[in-house]
Amino acid sequence: MADGQPAFLRSLLFAPANHPRRVERVADFGADVVVLDLEDAVADAEKVSARGAVPPALRRYGDVLAGVRVNALSTGMTFADLDAVVCPELDLVVLPKVDAAEHLRLVDLHLARLERRQGMVTGAVRVVPLVETARGLIDVDAIAARAPARTLSLMFGIGDYTVDLGIDPTPTGEELLYARTRIAVACRAAGLPAPLDGPFLHLDDDAGLLADTRRARSLGYQGRLVLHPKQVDIVHRGFSAVDAAELRRNRDIVGAFEAAEAAGLASIQVHGHFVDYPIYRRAREVVARHEHDERGRPQEDADA
Repeated sequence: MADGQPAFLRSLLFAPANHPRRVERVADFGADVVVLDLEDAVADAEKVSARGAVPPALRRYGDVLAGVRVNALSTGMTFADLDAVVCPELDLVVLPKVDAAEHLRLVDLHLARLERRQGMVTGAVRVVPLVETARGLIDVDAIAARAPARTLSLMFGIGDYTVDLGIDPTPTGEELLYARTRIAVACRAAGLPAPLDGPFLHLDDDAGLLADTRRARSLGYQGRLVLHPKQVDIVHRGFSAVDAAELRRNRDIVGAFEAAEAAGLASIQVHGHFVDYPIYRRAREVVARHEHDERGRPQEDADA
């Protein structure tokens, strides 16, 4: 996956593995990653048979980054799920209900065995652990710190988290702020890439989705799980968009600081604001992300 991974994973579009039409079409909507679901979106009676749909679909997707969400270790189905779906075309595994670092160790060992059996490079299949319970959140520092090298980042499982805590989710998401922040801090402290947010559950609220995505971005998230194809473009805007004034300000910071640094200075003022290395690095990151997103846009959109 490393060679083809985008600099930022803004969207992971899920499709139930037992729904042939959705499996066929999920790669057509421009999501950064497509994920075939064997867990919550699949009825218990169809979970075993749904496994067989995954490898053929992955082969059809070609260069599209693609993964699978397996069932949680507590179900006893995880390893059989992995046995059925691991193949050279599989880029990542989403592992639900990770409550302890030991969960990741066990899955890492099993994936390594399957990779050797398939003639794949060890670590080729990346893992995205879902933190979605109170217990997982309490242990999130250890989960992040002891995550195996194949760990792509952590993901916040909003739906199960709200159920576990008896929370009624709201469109503005104040009730999720603590958990979102804890996960982002744990990722940063452990040296993991920025985390991935859970889904926005109000499918008919496009404005709310955009606002919530921008909120996640402001908390340090790079992308999120997407439940419906119509959400993909909105999510991309929320994680990618930088307004003209913000972009200009950050470019001014980068240019002025680099000129000052060449002259031996490491603290300056730009438009009346103090700038040192941390602020310069953040401005450089904003500009780099904007340029990355512009390169990935269709030409007609870029010219608009």
